[in-house]
Amino acid sequence: MIYGILLNIPEKHATKYEDLIRRIIGEGIARGDILSFTEARYKGDVAFVMLARSRRAAEKVYQQLKEHPIHVKVIEIEGKGD
Repeated sequence: MIYGILLNIPEKHATKYEDLIRRIIGEGIARGDILSFTEARYKGDVAFVMLARSRRAAEKVYQQLKEHPIHVKVIEIEGKGD
């Protein structure tokens, strides 16, 4: 099972929190909690999508992120193998 972490920084907070969020993501990658991530911008908002190796890893990153005025959600990604 893989877990996703969805994150949106509203335009009014983007400049203040963008670098902090990147640091948290970098620390998660260094620990091995985050397998990959991508980011996108739309009308000033900044969004990140991350894949985490386990529910525990996703929750650890979530706990760090939820302390800030951003929108964050953890989802479970289920799939079937061939």
